Amino acid sequence: MWRWLIILFAFTLPVVGVATPNLVLTSGDYRPFISDQLAHQGVLAHIVKEAGKQQGMEIEIKFVLWQQAKIEAQTGKAHGTVGWGYTPERERDFIYSAPIYTESVVFFHLKNRYFDWQSLESLNGLNVGISEDYIEDNMLETFNQEGGSVIIHKYPNELEKVKSLLTGQSDVIIGNQYVIHDVVRNQLRNDESRHITFHPKPLRVTPLHVLFSRQHPQSALWVSQFNRGLRQLKMSGDYQRAWSAFRMGEYGLIGIPAEQP
Repeated sequence: MWRWLIILFAFTLPVVGVATPNLVLTSGDYRPFISDQLAHQGVLAHIVKEAGKQQGMEIEIKFVLWQQAKIEAQTGKAHGTVGWGYTPERERDFIYSAPIYTESVVFFHLKNRYFDWQSLESLNGLNVGISEDYIEDNMLETFNQEGGSVIIHKYPNELEKVKSLLTGQSDVIIGNQYVIHDVVRNQLRNDESRHITFHPKPLRVTPLHVLFSRQHPQSALWVSQFNRGLRQLKMSGDYQRAWSAFRMGEYGLIGIPAEQP
């Protein structure tokens, strides 16, 4: 019970400023960080919404497929989208917030496959599983255009990407270390999960942001307000307390007791 106090009382700073219209941000499922199946919709959603509240912004997060999340924000149907890394292409359509989280992305493979990741050349001739519309898409396409020979397989969700290892369709897959571990632990059978491991050297370490759509003329103002609210959370220690609660399992699946630390 005492651990829930971290979440219940973590965000206590007064709300300042004049309230703006409700903002609708899109996101895909990226458990254990953000999902409509997690308490508070996950630690990233909680931080985003509470940062907004510090500046009088009421933020709603709508969950759809990742590709749809970006399209709805690109076209102005939503005000923005949560949880994206920087690319020059995305900057044409969006204004980036300050980083909300920095993720480590690694290669996963079967234990019976030797894989020593040193550079992109290590991937030549391999079937590599990636998620649709993630940074790795452009990275590997560019590498191939410059003479690489990576065979790219794109998957609409993390589970299908992980299962491609078990079927042999992918030799290696690329994913956030926590996210893939969550899939392996919670969505695979024990006789499947025990075959999967990862290479400790990251492919990339990337800040993730909230992207505000350039279709809305107030987006620059919203980004400025959001960034101020995020700074307030960090200065108060509430941002750090949210991540401590995350590490203790307090943002687990709704209705399922958190594992004891």
